[in-house]
Amino acid sequence: MPPAPFPDPDAPEPAGSGPQPASPGGNDGHPQPAEPAEPPWSGDEEEAAAYLGELMAAAAAGEELTAGDISGAGFGQDGTAHQMHPGPVLATLVHAATTDGKILATLPDDDLIGVIAAVRRIGSFAAWAEMTAIREYATRPDRSRPAPDTKPGGRGAARGLDGRDPNAAVAGLPGAPKVRQFAAEELAPDLHLTWQTAAGQIVYACSVAARLPVTFAALRAGQIHPVHLRIIEDETTYLADQYLPEADAKLAEAARSKTFGELRYHAHRLVLKLDPDSALRRKNEARKDAHVRPFREASGNAGMSARELPPDEVLASWQHVDQRARDLRAAGIPGTLKELRVIAYLDLLQERDSRTTPPSPGHDTHPGNLADADGAGGTRETGGTGETALPATSRR
Repeated sequence: MPPAPFPDPDAPEPAGSGPQPASPGGNDGHPQPAEPAEPPWSGDEEEAAAYLGELMAAAAAGEELTAGDISGAGFGQDGTAHQMHPGPVLATLVHAATTDGKILATLPDDDLIGVIAAVRRIGSFAAWAEMTAIREYATRPDRSRPAPDTKPGGRGAARGLDGRDPNAAVAGLPGAPKVRQFAAEELAPDLHLTWQTAAGQIVYACSVAARLPVTFAALRAGQIHPVHLRIIEDETTYLADQYLPEADAKLAEAARSKTFGELRYHAHRLVLKLDPDSALRRKNEARKDAHVRPFREASGNAGMSARELPPDEVLASWQHVDQRARDLRAAGIPGTLKELRVIAYLDLLQERDSRTTPPSPGHDTHPGNLADADGAGGTRETGGTGETALPATSRR
C-alpha cells in the first residue's frame, strides 16, 4: 500500500476537523457514526494524480490495495475517481474494489455508489470499443475479394438488411462505408451469433459512428449508457440529414442526465420539432413490415402478434373484440372480461360463436413436444424475432 501524500501545511483547515461540540442528546450508549474520512490529498489535481500514480505502481508490483486506498482515490461525490473517464487507471481501481469482498464490505455508501457508477462507465467504454472494432473489421478493405456493388438506398434502408448483404443498409451513410463481403459470416462464429445478428451489429456500428459522432464519443467517455445510444439512434433514424448535427449534440448532452424513458420522450419531441415530416416517413416505412405471426410461448402455449398495422383499423378491431367479450358475458359465458376477450378473439378469427357452440376444452395432444405435432420433428426460427413458429398443421 503506498503512503498517502501529505496535505499542504498552509492549506486552510478542512471543514469538520478539530474539536466537535457534544451532541445535545448526549451519548445514549450507541456508537456515534464516524465522520467521512478526508481523502489523502487536499483536492489539488497534481497531488491527486501523484497519489493515483502511486496506487497504480503498487498494483503493478502485485501489492493488494486496501479499502483506504480505494476511498482515498476519490470515488465519492465529486472525487477524482468519481469524475474519471474510463481507462486503465479506473479499471485497476474498480478491479481492486470489486474482486475483494472485504473492501466492498467496508467501503462507505458514497464510495460504493461511486464504484458502481464507475463500473457502468467502463461498460459504456467496452460497448464503444466493441462497436468500433466491429466497424473496423467489417469495413476494412479485403483485397482477396472485390467490393460488392451497392445501390444507394433511402433512409429506410438503414433499418434493415437487404438479403445477405448489409451494404444495402449502410448505403448513403456519411463517409460512404462499404462492408466487405462475408464480414457477418466471419464474425458470427467467434461472437456466438447468427449471421443475421452479426450483420445487424455491423449495420448498427457503422450507422452510429457515421450519423451520431457526438453521441458515440459520449459513449466512449462513459457519459452515457449504451441504451441511451440505442434510443437516440432509433429516434433519429428518419430525421433528415440537415438536422442530424443539431440533434446529435443536443441529445448527447441530454442523455447524460436523463433516464431511458425521459430520453425517449425528449428525443421524440426534439425530432418532431426539427423535422415534423419524419414521423410520416417512419410510419410509412414501418408499415412495409406489417405482418401477422404465430409463435410459441416459453411456457409451451402459443401466441399471435400483428405488427405495424393502421392505427384506426387496430382501434376498430380492438373495440370489436371487446364488444364480443361483453356480449359473451351478457349471454352467461363464465369468466372474467380478460378471459372472455381471449374467447372472443379466437371466435372472430375462427368464425365461430361460443354463445351457441361453446368451444371444447383445450387439450394438448403433444404435451411438451409441440414441435412434433406435424411429424416434422423440429421447429424453425423466424428470422431473429426471438419467436418460434408453430408447426404447419397449427398454422390454419
